[in-house]
Amino acid sequence: MVPFQTEEANLIFEIASFRPQLFGNRDLNEEGANKAYRFAARNGLVPWIYYKLNSNDSKGVQWPDSIQQAMRMQYLQTLVMNQQKWKVFREIRELANAEGIQVIPLKGTALAFSLYPEEALRPMGDLDILVPPHQVYDLRDLLLNKGAKPLHVPISDLHDKVHAHISALTWQNIMIEPHQRLFALGSVMNLKDIDLFQHTQKIPAYPEVQIFEDRMQAYHLSTHAFKGYKMGGMRLGWLLDIALILQSNQRNNDFIPSVLALNPKAKKEILAPFQWASLLLNEEPATQLEIPFPDEILFHEEQEPGKKHKTMVAQEIMGLPGIHNKAKMLFREFFPQKSYMDYQYGKHRGTELLKLYLKRIAGLSLPENR
Repeated sequence: MVPFQTEEANLIFEIASFRPQLFGNRDLNEEGANKAYRFAARNGLVPWIYYKLNSNDSKGVQWPDSIQQAMRMQYLQTLVMNQQKWKVFREIRELANAEGIQVIPLKGTALAFSLYPEEALRPMGDLDILVPPHQVYDLRDLLLNKGAKPLHVPISDLHDKVHAHISALTWQNIMIEPHQRLFALGSVMNLKDIDLFQHTQKIPAYPEVQIFEDRMQAYHLSTHAFKGYKMGGMRLGWLLDIALILQSNQRNNDFIPSVLALNPKAKKEILAPFQWASLLLNEEPATQLEIPFPDEILFHEEQEPGKKHKTMVAQEIMGLPGIHNKAKMLFREFFPQKSYMDYQYGKHRGTELLKLYLKRIAGLSLPENR
């Protein structure tokens, strides 16, 4: 089963996969190779494709020299960037550890140095760091005292408290998101009664660093991918992350049921990306897909992310405990605190501020503060 409509997308899917070679040897022309390369780059897979190419696992595909050189350059750039970000994370960990603050790297920060055979194969984005909820502001203040700068102003203090992460920072030219939980407090995917720091293991090459054990890692990766899907986007690299976890646990028949048991209410959110990722391991899905494989367009460009974000925010607000919290969050969605309005649109007061609020409610475009 090939999941996409275009030849270049299916080509990258097949090379990225662990499936046996389905196509005969082929030489790509410049146009086809460029299309395939752009799809791989959009999905965070160029280093992985380059690795397969140099491991004699390119599925018989012959790439033009120019594209091979472009792959090599991106591989090396990813290596350098990953090493820089990993250095920053370890510095943060040391600072936090000195103050008794626990930290766990999330997503690419953890995966590049633990799940993949080489650290250059999984591009790292921002530094996502999990901190116990009661220590998250301690970490923020610690980093601010060390020269970090805030990147955003929250819509309200309550928004910062109920979201997955507090407002992002930048330190040493890297964006850092201190997470207090995996998902917003009102999300069905949020694990309400589980101490995440009890589900960790050491990275063999860096035993001082704790990351999620495979079961919790799989839960986070799958639900994160599903959230991206619901937001109108998808990356094949996310499914490769999941496929690698599934492959390392393929002899454990209880692995997927144990992940589902972490949050039975979110079964479809967990299971759908597992099924999509399993296509990278098997020629045919082991079971019928509960949710069809995402449309190819989502792997090229996000579809209506603004509209879908509003829908998700509304669902998360309705999932919050307590009528008071729901009411306050809804109020602040329409009437953000003044510091947010000043940051976004410049300082306005009186009638001018009221006009900005009314335009925001009406969904009209507002002049951003430059």
